Amino acid sequence: MMFQRINREDSEKVFSVFYNVAGATITAGYPACWDTSTADGVRVTKPATANLSLVVGLAAETINDSSYGRFQCYGYRASGYVINATAQTLNAGDIIIPVNAQWYLNYSAASDGKSGFLFAGESYASVTQTTLSAAANKKVFIRAL
Repeated sequence: MMFQRINREDSEKVFSVFYNVAGATITAGYPACWDTSTADGVRVTKPATANLSLVVGLAAETINDSSYGRFQCYGYRASGYVINATAQTLNAGDIIIPVNAQWYLNYSAASDGKSGFLFAGESYASVTQTTLSAAANKKVFIRAL
């Protein structure tokens, strides 16, 4: 783990290094989850139904397939990839989670068993389209330690 040196001008952040086995590039701001097919504590992949609760954080940089890269696992991040495919506005402080087979985060009901790792840092109006093109970089708070 890499802990950002404490200073007054920047919020605290924690990073970990993981190995991308998603079969695709993980772009900065995308969420990733532990790879459960070969659970070794290092491999991460695209979110899937079986691993949504195993989110490691958001990519801090673009990470090529079969490469190591940094993921932010704690702290404020100005650019997490978020979609709001709900009938309500996503508000700052709302819980957001990875979405099955997608590279973005979406609103989560507090009692779904997958919550408590990622939070919206700003409001985001709902959209009718649930594709990657409707997602946007938004402020988030990460607590995936």
